[in-house]
Formats: sequence, structure tokens, C-alpha cells
Amino acid sequence: MLAVAVLVAGGVLQLTHAGFFAAHGSARRVAKHVVLADWNAKSWNKVIDETTTSLATAPLDPFYLMFKGFASFYKALELPEGDDRAALLDESVMALRKALATRRALPKAQIEYILGKAYYLKGFSYFDESVKYMEESIADGYGAPDTNEYLAMAYAGLDQKEKAVEYFKAALEKSKAELLLLAAAKTYIDMGDNSDAEPLLIEALASGKNAVVAEKCHFMLGAIYRAAGDAAKAEEQYDLVLQSDQNSAEAHYRLGLIYQDRGEAVRARAEWRKAVSINPSFAAAREKLTEKL
Repeated sequence: MLAVAVLVAGGVLQLTHAGFFAAHGSARRVAKHVVLADWNAKSWNKVIDETTTSLATAPLDPFYLMFKGFASFYKALELPEGDDRAALLDESVMALRKALATRRALPKAQIEYILGKAYYLKGFSYFDESVKYMEESIADGYGAPDTNEYLAMAYAGLDQKEKAVEYFKAALEKSKAELLLLAAAKTYIDMGDNSDAEPLLIEALASGKNAVVAEKCHFMLGAIYRAAGDAAKAEEQYDLVLQSDQNSAEAHYRLGLIYQDRGEAVRARAEWRKAVSINPSFAAAREKLTEKL
């Protein structure tokens, strides 16, 4: 965010001094140096209000469009998921696409980058647009530290696994964040490549910062080891989950599967009963209890 803010503010300030974004005399427009000052102060609400007011009389002014789009995006990042956040992302996308459509001398690559992120945050249905604008941003010479992460996640969501792996590899050269490692591992697993997924999951566990990520890693590793026929290592992973959360119905269910594989029907059914007692709506565990082992 800071990188984009500095680049955009610096470039626009030069254009403003050069007269490109000079005001056209409308009394209703907020002076552009005021918008820039509020932008640099990260006063997103002020920038949104100022640019909205100014666009009422200058609907195609690229300066106001661009800063409305940027401020709406960054304000959306501060909000939890919901209607208000979705509305701001819509405003951001609309304003930035209009700014690009003016074909004026704007920081095009940075606008494309923010568009790519905004579309990603809008959800799965917009991942193709996210990929489009992120790729265009790279082609136009801009690469942010998280560009590869967004492309990897979007391609994974689009089920284009080979492209996702390509960008996960690039992203992991710069960051070893737990969520990134977990997402990359999941993509490898979906491709049937458990051997590349395993070290990523172990690395994510080593940081030990996020309990939710750790639990997911244990479950994935357990599935990998069970598929490889190493029941002891799989059982160890589920036991580790239960050490942190004794009421994990999923861990009890999976332990039951391991005992079933070993032919230990009594122990298997005991684990499935525990799973159902913890979560009465656990359909898979209930189904297992109806089977004749």
C-alpha cells in the first residue's frame, strides 16, 4: 500500500505542478492539492467525499476518478466482509476503470494493480478479472511484493493449477507467510503432488504463530501420510490436533478412519461416536456408524 501511495502521489504531484490536473474553475470542485494532502494523510473518507463532490461537475476528470478509486479500495480494506465493504470495492472498480478509459497520462500499471486486488477481494466470480489486471500491471512494468501471491491465489481459485504453482513458487521466494505456504501446499495436493506439499506444510507448522493454520496443516499432513500407507505418522498428526483442541470432531473422525484401515473396528467406532457427540450433525461420522465393519 505504501509503495503504491508514494509512487502515485509523487507522479500525480508532478502532473499537478505541470498543469495537467489543473482545476477548471468550478466552485464545487475541491482543490486538487487538498485531495493530495488528505491522500498522503491516509484520510480515506475525506478523499472519497472530496472526489465524489468534484466528480459531480467533472465526471470524467482522471485525477478525481483515480483518487476516488484508490481511497475506496483502501477504505474497503479496513472493513470486515459485508455490504459496506462490497459497495466500496464496487466504487473502486468503477472509478478506476473510468480513469483508465480516459486514456490520459496516469500511472496505468499501479491502477491495474489495485484493480486486480479489488477484483480478487470481490470474490471467486471476479478472479478472471483479477488475473487480467494483475498480468497487465506486470506487463506495464509494475510488480508489487504481493503481486505473485494474488496471481497464485486467483489462478488456484480458477482451477488453473499449473499457473498457480508458477506464481506460488515466485511468491515463496519473497515470503514464507503461513497462509501462503498453506495455500501453495493445497494446490500441490490438488495436483496429486504430495511430495512437494509436505515440506511446505512442515515449514508452515515450524513458525507456530497461527493455530488455525497449524490445525489445517496437521489435517493435510495426516491425509498425505495415510495415503502413503504410514498410519503411525497420520495418527500422530491427528493426536497433535487433539492436544490443542480436544473437541475436534474432525480429528476423532479421521482417527476412526485410521483404526478402520488397521481392522480395529471397536476403536474406529469409538472415535466416530466421539465425533458425533461433539458435533451431532457430522454426517460422515454418522454414516460410518451405520456401516458394518
